[in-house]
Amino acid sequence: MLTETTFKLPENLVARAQQYAQEHHTTLTAIIRKHLDTVIAAKNDPLIEFSQGDMTKEEAITSLGLRDYSQLLVALGDADLPLPVLPEKEIAEQVAIFTRIWSES
Repeated sequence: MLTETTFKLPENLVARAQQYAQEHHTTLTAIIRKHLDTVIAAKNDPLIEFSQGDMTKEEAITSLGLRDYSQLLVALGDADLPLPVLPEKEIAEQVAIFTRIWSES
């Protein structure tokens, strides 16, 4: 069953999307559906979540049943995903450690 939905989008975005759809012989509906499917699937894939910085390396290793970080990096390469962006929490922890070490020296 399909549900009809209304979105409020900037005119220039809609115009560019319509042009893209025409050039690629598709529809706006198909583009939006594919994007939503991709976004939702990404939130269910630990490898994608890790690559986007939404999951720690420890969580990703455990979720994927990998041995260590090197296997996680290989899995990223095999999936053609970019290296991870660290989650804000990990960045903050690293800054705190660096600050402590710097002030002790």
